[in-house]
Amino acid sequence: MEYSNHQGQPTRESSSKEILKPQTPSSDGFHLPIEITSNILSRLPVPTVLLFRLVCKAWSHLTRTDSFIQQHLENFGKKEKDYGSVYIRNDFFEYTLFYCSNGHSRSVKIDEISPEWFYISNSCHGLVCVYNQDISIVTIRIINPAIDDNFVELPDVGMTKSKVLNVCLCYDDQANNYKVVRFYCSSNGKGMGIEVLTLGDTTWRQVGEIGEIPTGFTDVAQFASGAMHWKAYGEKIFFFKTTEETFGFIESPDVDADDDDMIMRMRKQIDLTVYEGCLCFVTRHWHPWKLKFFVMEDYVHRVWIEYVIDLMKMDETPFSDINGFDRCSEYRSIKVQRGKFLLDNSPRYESSPKKKLYYYNPKTESFENCDDTQEKGYQYKESFVSASKFCNEKI
Repeated sequence: MEYSNHQGQPTRESSSKEILKPQTPSSDGFHLPIEITSNILSRLPVPTVLLFRLVCKAWSHLTRTDSFIQQHLENFGKKEKDYGSVYIRNDFFEYTLFYCSNGHSRSVKIDEISPEWFYISNSCHGLVCVYNQDISIVTIRIINPAIDDNFVELPDVGMTKSKVLNVCLCYDDQANNYKVVRFYCSSNGKGMGIEVLTLGDTTWRQVGEIGEIPTGFTDVAQFASGAMHWKAYGEKIFFFKTTEETFGFIESPDVDADDDDMIMRMRKQIDLTVYEGCLCFVTRHWHPWKLKFFVMEDYVHRVWIEYVIDLMKMDETPFSDINGFDRCSEYRSIKVQRGKFLLDNSPRYESSPKKKLYYYNPKTESFENCDDTQEKGYQYKESFVSASKFCNEKI
């Protein structure tokens, strides 16, 4: 029975009943505007979002759209602490591309390529390349190990049949497309040619050649300021600009101008990495307990800012039985993870202590131990960009 007052307004009793009535769910099932739902989900790791796809059809559809994939790149991709690793693993004579991040792991079997002859490129928006260096059979495959079940093989139309020196993936933010850059040995065996394939195209494009192969060109590329970077011969850094598709060399920072002999000895003791979006040059300093790193804070004017890592501030000294310079030479910077430098002290002698990894935080000038099982392989940032988007031929 419905009650009302003399003015025809509902009484408190009828109002209470109306309040207690179940409300009709919104289209996403949870009374949230779809924009807010998308914003929340786009800040979560890929494995978590995959679980949320099971909640309802609306969420499943939402997280597969191009707009959400881009939003996830922008929101989750900005979190420096959420980097994982990707590497090739041997599981009982079965080779897999293994990825781990945020407590989750996943592997994809690698077939038909001899594991002794293939390599992993840098990662770009969750995509990685697996490629070989065979002259007769040039194979380049692409995959997102976080979400893809199959590799996609890239076309070889227009590809120069020559030994591969390196392969890198890059994103052209001006054209909003992805490119694979292939560096190969020139016909004379001394120079290096460069070819580019835009993902989704069917033909490789020749973009240039240089007369000498950079000595550090087997390293994984480092992306900063719109260009890929590698160590080169002498004290130079080789770069390839992703949008303009131009390349060249830039000078490294002035490590120690007063000691040319020391620079010669340090030439193979240099690492390139990226710190807070800037190109970073790391070298072992002449001092027995110090490392130097230089951050290019102004890429246009080539301005390097120098910092020093003081190893004496460590709580533990693992090299008490080795003389001063060798103590320092044991350390190298692998990469930057979660805004911190990852330092490796791989032993060179049988009597050396077991390998250890340390994190160095430049902002607090502090060290902390690192579990090396969590830091294998190459730095990887998961995403929803699928390799199958660019090709139909799967392996």
